[in-house]
Amino acid sequence: MEDTSWTGEGVVNSILDRIRATARVELVYGEERKVADKTIIPIAAVAYTFGGGGGGSGPFHNGHTEEVQAGGGGGGGGSVRVLPVGVLEVTEDETRLVPIFDWTRILTTGLTVFGIWMVFRTIFRRR
Repeated sequence: MEDTSWTGEGVVNSILDRIRATARVELVYGEERKVADKTIIPIAAVAYTFGGGGGGSGPFHNGHTEEVQAGGGGGGGGSVRVLPVGVLEVTEDETRLVPIFDWTRILTTGLTVFGIWMVFRTIFRRR
């Protein structure tokens, strides 16, 4: 029987190794493009989330005289989120950051705050 030792530290280190292999500056600063006399460089925000763990137990007695090896296991998962932030516009005269606004997110947040305010207003309304 093969001895497979799962530890939480081993699982997390495995996930971190994969993240280190994919975390590159190209995810934040995209490939530059020349447009007329301007150089355009896309910029993004990169967020990593992950978790992992593992467990197991040592040998135990099964009620008879023999000792049985118990199992163990572990797992992990994660995600990468890349959101566009803006575009770096480089010319001979100046360099400027042109931001990208996510209007859907802005409107959704505004409507959510308005809805929560309406609920609290209704609940705590003086009679």
